[in-house]
Amino acid sequence: MGWVARQKREFFFASLAQSGIQMEVKRYDIHVNCLVRQGQLQATTVVTLRALLPNVTRHCFVLNSGLKVTSIKRGETQLAFREREFTDVTGLKAVWVYFPVSLRENDDVQLIFVYSGRPVGKTGVQIDGNGIRLSRKSAWYPVGAGFDSFTARITCVTCPGLISVSDGELICFTESDDRVVHVWEVKEPISGLSLTSGKFEMACRIHRGVKLELYMGQALKDTIEPGIDLFCDVLDAYIDMLGKPPAERFASVLRRRYPTDERDVRVVTALGHEMAHVWWGSPISVGFGHTWFHESLARTMAYETVGRVLGSDAEIQLVHEEIDRWATDATLGPGAAESVLLWAKSRAPYAPRPICIRTALALRLLRYTLGEDMFFEILRRHLSVYRAKPSGLRDFVVVAERASGMDIDGFMKQWLGTTAGFAYRIRSATCSRKSKERFVTRFSLANTGDAHSPVKADILLEGDGVETYEQLMITGRNQVLVIVTNHPVNSVVLDPGAYLPNISWRNCRVAVERKFTQ
Repeated sequence: MGWVARQKREFFFASLAQSGIQMEVKRYDIHVNCLVRQGQLQATTVVTLRALLPNVTRHCFVLNSGLKVTSIKRGETQLAFREREFTDVTGLKAVWVYFPVSLRENDDVQLIFVYSGRPVGKTGVQIDGNGIRLSRKSAWYPVGAGFDSFTARITCVTCPGLISVSDGELICFTESDDRVVHVWEVKEPISGLSLTSGKFEMACRIHRGVKLELYMGQALKDTIEPGIDLFCDVLDAYIDMLGKPPAERFASVLRRRYPTDERDVRVVTALGHEMAHVWWGSPISVGFGHTWFHESLARTMAYETVGRVLGSDAEIQLVHEEIDRWATDATLGPGAAESVLLWAKSRAPYAPRPICIRTALALRLLRYTLGEDMFFEILRRHLSVYRAKPSGLRDFVVVAERASGMDIDGFMKQWLGTTAGFAYRIRSATCSRKSKERFVTRFSLANTGDAHSPVKADILLEGDGVETYEQLMITGRNQVLVIVTNHPVNSVVLDPGAYLPNISWRNCRVAVERKFTQ
């Protein structure tokens, strides 16, 4: 990406963050007309802002680059505005609005946005015969940078046969021959809005005092009952990990069809990821510099949720797939050329997959290093302070260090401050009898990657239906290891719990050649 481009991004996004420091969003009301057949939106949004500092002259919003702003008004006064697309974030643009008279501290201002068009984007926007899906990532609505929380009213007008889904509680629904109108009120603190309008099957269930709503696209409608059962299991897992739910309603929309043998793990992964955003107060849009961290944290929580709902084998398989994705993206994808910490200085409003996976794996390794009890104690403390508030890696590190007494900052710099990768192979493994009931397994552990730093890892030795786990300190250099067991060993597995981000994990399990001596 280069130093010059990075400095330009840092300057550009710093101006967005400054906008969030100067103003807060108090109220957000949107009326959007979904023209599904044309793939178009027509929207009017009323945003109430409050100045946090004196002499505020402008504010910045983010909008999908396929949408065109017609006007921005304050009362009857037309306000000047400027639109500029992000050069390195496809599908997003910044919209600055300028106030003719500087605002004083605590002044309120109500702005009326009128805009329309066809949203662009691959993952954030889907338009087809089954409807329109507009996720947070599509940023089709004006989003205030760095705001804390607000209340909102969302009105969606669409055509018959389509169901609309959004944040908040559905308070009004009307239908006629040519239009359907859904209205939601959002009262709990949130930091982003999403909208999906399409053809769905819907299941609703009250579980442990929480209303769960699951919307399945046409390709998944035959799995709606198993899906809502899994949704309940995901809620149980979160309550077990993090305590009392922060909201009385969780809604989720799933549209993608998966192979039958992968369906459960994919559904639980999706629900576990999205529930993390809601549990933390949907801070996906709070401070552009922190988006990558919250996406990474949601990914880590998805791993944990899969393990608790579907078992450790499913969790390990998922993590192995993630490591393989990371290894592929590390050579091809955005964010691959720099370390996570260096990339994060760009304050980009999106989160490349290699950045999120590497950080999620580091958080998973931290959980292994600290132990389950301490790790979730840290997450609960972080929630108590930063739910629905701007927070990033540094805030998490401060909470973690106070709770654990460990140098978490050094740990994160070790794993996120470099692009080096771990790649181990087990070689020259033999098992010999030491005595009647003692066996010695000797093997060579070679690091074929470029990372050299001490780390704890488990070794699993199996044989004759018996397993032995040993925790070792791996230096990063080539090592010859000798482990004594009370059973013969047929195979050796490095890191059986998949807590070490090892990009050659497939090569870390080998059959042991038995060479018993009497």
